[in-house]
Amino acid sequence: MAPVQQIRVGVVGVGTMGSQVLRQLAMRGIEATGFERFELGHDRGAAGGQTRIFRIAYKEGGRYVPLLRAARRAWLELEERTGQRLFEPHGALTVGSAEDSDVRTVLEVARQWSIDGELVEESAYPQHRLFEGDLAFLDREGGLLHPARAVRAASSCALEAGASVHTGTYVEEVSESRTGVAVHYRREGRRHTEHFDQVIVCTGPWIGEAFPMLRRAVEVRRAVLCWFAGTDPGYWAPQRFPVGMRRSDGENRFSFFPDVGDGVKINLHVEKSTVPDPERLDPVVDTGYLRRVTSAVTRCLPGLRAEPLSVRTYMEGYTEDNHGIIGRVPGSPNILAMGGFSGHGFKLSPVFAEAVADLVCEGRTEWSVEHLGIERIAA
Repeated sequence: MAPVQQIRVGVVGVGTMGSQVLRQLAMRGIEATGFERFELGHDRGAAGGQTRIFRIAYKEGGRYVPLLRAARRAWLELEERTGQRLFEPHGALTVGSAEDSDVRTVLEVARQWSIDGELVEESAYPQHRLFEGDLAFLDREGGLLHPARAVRAASSCALEAGASVHTGTYVEEVSESRTGVAVHYRREGRRHTEHFDQVIVCTGPWIGEAFPMLRRAVEVRRAVLCWFAGTDPGYWAPQRFPVGMRRSDGENRFSFFPDVGDGVKINLHVEKSTVPDPERLDPVVDTGYLRRVTSAVTRCLPGLRAEPLSVRTYMEGYTEDNHGIIGRVPGSPNILAMGGFSGHGFKLSPVFAEAVADLVCEGRTEWSVEHLGIERIAA
């Protein structure tokens, strides 16, 4: 698609969102330049942790279903274009109490939107121990995403379409100028400035550093992920142990991910600690937390060994309503912000990127992203 007019666009942060935005812009013939502080596909931001869940029967509500279905098509198209395995379509499970609000929402969304799925017996996925009152629902349209691989694939497509990327680049300031937007950055110890007509800032946990107005609106939280070994790795492979979430009573609440080489990943859904400074993410995990994770695993997934193989910490940005932010920054009409996706933005990144590219090129988008407007945060 040829742009209405030739413009230059900068993209600050070439991670989850930035790689997809850069690709969308380049495919439309826009002269686009990305700025990435680390290497492409790094694991320091919200895309870290090796794997991500994709589901259509969404606990966040039915308004996301059309976006999710479009995102699923986009992931498969990107996979076909690059020849990289990015999405493993083996379904997504919801396991838990029939009385849990998240479980009820998943079932209601599946019913309202005629999602391909069904309630399954415990014997279908015997890795899970179901308690009295529990059920298991398989969303056949769900699956597993490989984030680092996906970021590199989207970036590669952007480069092939004519975009450019500066890695190892620290952006110090993005500001409106008489000629558009100035991006001031350091690379190899030297300070540089480039000028653009518009700039999109999508720096994940660092979004508040770019926009002080978002520091209080986007809370950076630490995610502690644990990997566990099973006696038979094939028993926990994606084809036999789909990705999903657990919502049983008590502290039996977590997301689970199949073994893709390093063990079964578990993310315990308890209150996360805040990260005051993204530059100083605390890697130390206390033994009390590890006991809680291990207890949940022992109760719900008895085929896994009790002690984790590895434990790693990551960061994600959360808004008060757990919905992301997309929009033009108040007072800076040529700067757009994307951030605060609250742990569920990765799967939707191709569609969110298309919406932002629409805003840049056409000033409007047909995608239903009004609930992500920055106005609700900045008001």
